[in-house]
Amino acid sequence: MGNLAATAGDRIDDVLARLERLEAIEAIGNLMADYTHFFDTGWSGAGRDVARVGAVFTENAVWGGDTGVQHGRANIEKWCARFGHAAKMSLHIAMNPKIEVNGDTAKGAWNGLIPMVTPTGEAIWVGGRYECDCVRTDAGWKFSRMYFLTAFQTPFDEGFARTQFVGPHR
Repeated sequence: MGNLAATAGDRIDDVLARLERLEAIEAIGNLMADYTHFFDTGWSGAGRDVARVGAVFTENAVWGGDTGVQHGRANIEKWCARFGHAAKMSLHIAMNPKIEVNGDTAKGAWNGLIPMVTPTGEAIWVGGRYECDCVRTDAGWKFSRMYFLTAFQTPFDEGFARTQFVGPHR
């Protein structure tokens, strides 16, 4: 009987661990949804909120990609306010999530597509991959590192087959 009890206890522990992992994956997915929503600008459903973009990051987070890097939540917010929200319109779409949780840390990757109208009025497509490190904090899951690796940044009317990159890149 003691062996059956231990087996049942092990099963319960296993189910609880799996549930905690699934809850972490869901929370990290929601974190990315908040990031993309609050980074959006220029249309009625856009979140456009610099402080809420910053809130998804740890205080000492690293954010950037091919075109530069920002260190710390405050610098991420400043960059978002100065450049990110300078676009006339943007819609950040994150899809195909792959999230791997290891205790209080996790790695996540999403494909990203961003239709955008630049400050000068040019319609462009930006596509690539978000690669992120996450950490569980007292306030919940946060990004400690987010890089966007750009596959293309191209004029809307030309497409990436004709012009893979426009503007400052690499």
